[in-house]
Amino acid sequence: MSDEEQLVSNCSPEDGDEPLNLQDLPVEVFLHICSFLDASSLVHGLSLACKQFHEILNDDSIWRVRISQIWPNVNYPTLPSADHDELFWKLSCVAIERQAKLWRNTSDQMERIRLNNIHYSTIDGLLLMHKGTVCISGGRDRSLVLCKLSSEEEQNSCMSVINAHDGWIWDLTAINDTIYSCSWDRSVKAWSLTSTGLIPLTTYEMIVSGALLCVTSCPELELFATGSYCKSVLVFDSRAGHTPIVKCQPHNRAVIRIAMNSNYILSASEDKTVHVWDQRAGRSMKSITISKESFPMSMCMQKDIVYVGDSAAKLHVLDPKQNFEPVKSYRTAHEKSITGVYIDSGCLITSSLDRTVQISSPTDPPQPLTSLHYSNGEIASIDYQNEVLAVSGPDAIEIWRPKARTKCS
Repeated sequence: MSDEEQLVSNCSPEDGDEPLNLQDLPVEVFLHICSFLDASSLVHGLSLACKQFHEILNDDSIWRVRISQIWPNVNYPTLPSADHDELFWKLSCVAIERQAKLWRNTSDQMERIRLNNIHYSTIDGLLLMHKGTVCISGGRDRSLVLCKLSSEEEQNSCMSVINAHDGWIWDLTAINDTIYSCSWDRSVKAWSLTSTGLIPLTTYEMIVSGALLCVTSCPELELFATGSYCKSVLVFDSRAGHTPIVKCQPHNRAVIRIAMNSNYILSASEDKTVHVWDQRAGRSMKSITISKESFPMSMCMQKDIVYVGDSAAKLHVLDPKQNFEPVKSYRTAHEKSITGVYIDSGCLITSSLDRTVQISSPTDPPQPLTSLHYSNGEIASIDYQNEVLAVSGPDAIEIWRPKARTKCS
């Protein structure tokens, strides 16, 4: 008998013995084996195999430890969650591991696509839709462009609406498949996203004297809001007429960024404040001074946290559970104003006039993952959806997306 046959014979169960399987292992050994598997396989695979595995992997401490191993000596989440969610630590670990893998190995994991010559001036409006397969842009050339991001075997197809507005297009948002664009011409226009392009639906002429600089939406309530150069904020019900359901003037200077959810509307202004409107009470709630030296230029609001990027390249955190009080402030790796910010459970993304995009951890404090260079000039806007990042500036849009996605598109 050979040595290999003798080893197999010694390890094989004797007659009448049950073979050893994964369920018979001590918990400590089982968890050690799990440490070699990625979080997604554990959460979406192994934990569903049987009740025993589910009970073991349902322990939040397992996922807290994994996250602390990825990001040691920092706090996660940045602010404690208001509600207990039994899936929070599991799904957060899945998201963090996935984002760390993508952005720590950008050259291996991500591909870079350039959309050239679709606008002939700066692209301020940028919107990803349909899980990152559709990119819509609006520029200072007054045109809207719809680009379908195809697989590597196909060409990206782009369709333009020339002179979509009578002035520069500043911002875009969407409610389902209806796109809303705001412009220097003091109007918001609604467009239907179809397989053949963008079809005009209606125009909302504003009762304001200045340009519209930003627009956002709350799809759950089918509302959208716009901020103007003349300091006002207007809210519309997309199901009703063209008359705003809310009009307020909470600022002393132009409103340059706006965000909303079903409870609140936040507007950021050149007067160095962020104003909070309570949608449930239908009244102004408060104004927050972000900094005495700089003004807010970008904003991202999630249920339990708000990030504000300012003109001094600093990032500020507001806590909705404490009446939106500023609770943290970070210096970033940027050298100029932060023009875009995005936050979720897996990553923090900021863009700047210094032509870089910084990908960081969503921790306190943020830890760097990678820095991307936008090769076409100062960055005007970013959007992120389904692991697809879009960056715009003068003349061109750059897309970063996972390489594996192109093979299965």
